[in-house]
Amino acid sequence: MNHPKDNTRITVALLTVQLLFGIHYLAAKLIVAEIPSPAWATLRVLLSAAVLLTIALIAKRKFPNKRDTLILAGCSLFGVGLNQAFFLEGISRTTGGHAALLNSQIPVFTLIIALLVGQEKLTIKKFISFALGAAGVLILLEVDNFNPDKTMFVGDLFNIANALSFAIFVVISRRVISRNDPLASTTVLFLAGSVWMVAYGGKEMLACDYSILSSTAIWSIVFTVLGATVGTYLLNYWALARTKATHVALYIFLQPVIATILDVVVMKETLGWRFPIATVLVLGALLFINKEARPAETPVTTGRAKVG
Repeated sequence: MNHPKDNTRITVALLTVQLLFGIHYLAAKLIVAEIPSPAWATLRVLLSAAVLLTIALIAKRKFPNKRDTLILAGCSLFGVGLNQAFFLEGISRTTGGHAALLNSQIPVFTLIIALLVGQEKLTIKKFISFALGAAGVLILLEVDNFNPDKTMFVGDLFNIANALSFAIFVVISRRVISRNDPLASTTVLFLAGSVWMVAYGGKEMLACDYSILSSTAIWSIVFTVLGATVGTYLLNYWALARTKATHVALYIFLQPVIATILDVVVMKETLGWRFPIATVLVLGALLFINKEARPAETPVTTGRAKVG
């Protein structure tokens, strides 16, 4: 049982993580307004990989063996490459609130994929969570007023692809990550992911003129690498070592709220009737999942190597 002071520290750590993630949706939009999405996706992974490698070496963490390194390299296609590309292509076309809400569906998508591959069994609570989550997403995508040419619709689809990609990563990497040091594993994922990202946006990254970036974009880059990537990773795993995985996962509910508030205040976005209804449905889906899941099998995605 944790001491009250420990519980307070855990709460502060998890709230900080969600605040950093929530702000990141705004920071990402500010960055891709000045840097093409492929260029920033590549630069972010390279910078994050360098920082994580430095920390792992200083901390003298034990790196995975050759077999696990190869497995992690393959997993990085979904956990870093596609995940990062889809996220930034999406955030450049939709609002931070939409992106955060759709990305909060990662636990739902993870369970769906785990069911398909036989890692989980279908229960009534899981079925209800899928139904609620799907309804929320469909409302947000305006399926009753379908128009595939709408920019936000395309951006939302990219964010759904991002969530699905990371869900696949969670399922296929669960065993190899569980038997290795989290920091070392994440470092390997980012290093391997750098290869995918260079292939995706290397030319655009080299072609960018970074001397003309505004101070807003520069500080957003610093925040994203140190705060929304490395900082959130370290805080999440610190919390995971001291509390239940389900407790950590519940805090993901705050990301859409923070991202939406920043959209309205900073980006002057307007909210229609769809967003609050979709929010209620999606959060309901996550509540059902967290009631169902046991700590040992919860698809935690908040303490992640997630770069989106």
